[in-house]
Amino acid sequence: MRRTRNLSRFETTTAAVDPISELPDSILVHILSLLGIEDAVRTQVLSKRWRFLWTFLPSLVFYYYESDDDRCEGEDFRLARNTEFVTFVEKTLFASNCKLKKFEVDFYYGPRFALNVDSWTRFAVGKGVEELDLQLCPDATDTEYELPQLLYDNSWFKELRFSHCRVIPEGNAAWYSLKKLSIGHVEFSNDVIERVLTGSPVLETLTLESCQGFSRLAVTNSCVKKLILINFHDDWDESDDSGLEISAPYLLSLEMSGSLGCNCRFTNISSLVDAVFNCNIECFEEDNDYERIRNIVVVFLASLVHVKNLTLGTWAIEVLSIMEANGLSCPLLNCKCLTLDTKIDKNVLPGIANVLNSTPNVEALIMTWSSSSPWLAGMLLDYNEEQYWTSQNWTYECLALHLKNVTIRDDLMYHCDSNFFSFIQFLLRNARVLQKMVISTPSSPSDAQLKEYFKAAKKLLSFPRASTDAAVIFC
Repeated sequence: MRRTRNLSRFETTTAAVDPISELPDSILVHILSLLGIEDAVRTQVLSKRWRFLWTFLPSLVFYYYESDDDRCEGEDFRLARNTEFVTFVEKTLFASNCKLKKFEVDFYYGPRFALNVDSWTRFAVGKGVEELDLQLCPDATDTEYELPQLLYDNSWFKELRFSHCRVIPEGNAAWYSLKKLSIGHVEFSNDVIERVLTGSPVLETLTLESCQGFSRLAVTNSCVKKLILINFHDDWDESDDSGLEISAPYLLSLEMSGSLGCNCRFTNISSLVDAVFNCNIECFEEDNDYERIRNIVVVFLASLVHVKNLTLGTWAIEVLSIMEANGLSCPLLNCKCLTLDTKIDKNVLPGIANVLNSTPNVEALIMTWSSSSPWLAGMLLDYNEEQYWTSQNWTYECLALHLKNVTIRDDLMYHCDSNFFSFIQFLLRNARVLQKMVISTPSSPSDAQLKEYFKAAKKLLSFPRASTDAAVIFC
């Protein structure tokens, strides 16, 4: 009886213990920070202790989510939802009780909310926010928010992101602690962007997405090591091919992606180590103005002779395919690591051959799959793609002397066909110093996919290898 009674008492005591309630407030606030802000606020009803815990969140992220059904409801419905969102933000900020590290808001902005956003920016500055993110896509009025002057003079900011805003600083910016700056969908002059960069003395990473209005980007600050350009398509003038001039003598990494609608000239990128050129180049004529596009690609590649790590996307490789078909070589490049982000199909095979022939020092080749749609298919010379690699008679210096590692990313295994197998067979047959070829397979495949992968692996392992040290590894 005593044993039974003690066990019952133990069970009662255990059932009464709430392990979460035993945690200190700092841990509970951290748990709340992992939730969305709406869910975090709802926890105030759990108990008296939880009532104000959420007000000590160091990061406040407000995101207006619009479902497909919402989009069908019309502008009046969106306005009502937007108003509810703004009201929620206002109430939440009013209750905040601590210094903030991060403040982010993403919603459809309209001029009726200008005073609200003004108060949010004052709130962020007053709380000493280190990361500020304003994504203010304009509503049907197409009116953009003008950044208040108080935001240009702030020594707290370490990361600053904003889009669809008017940038009109009265003087130089004073962002003395800023490390990362991302600007999207903004039109500004050469003078304004110069003021922004001059006032950011410790800036390390600059991202410009869909920005217009400037023709010169002089990044002379020695701290700026990474530049990301996305969707640069300024107003195009057929008679003006000057485009965008970029000078960044201390830059180490450059990424260009998205839509490119003008020439980019690099006057000084002498320190550059990593470069990504994965753009879809805009066409302005019905006949796919190939000459202009080829010039953009060739000029860009010619600026990258010294780069050690180079990534090329589908469109660039297609241009190189046309050049190869017309007996034109890719500019000679000195990269050690080459990444090709493309489908392996008829549109790119000559381009791959062209770039391999122009990168004699490549030691590592990485293949990733791109979903970019073909563009130059109608301009290619007709050839037998299935016999393309077996018909190659010349020697590739990179394959004969330097290529040691090949990596095939998992997405390519979803699309392995005769072109894929022929290319892998070509590499194994010609890479004389190859040490390993690593082929990544997708995680959690279905039974049918797994069967196909085993079948593909068996075929790949049967290919002859020029290098006796070459190992084909599936992971």
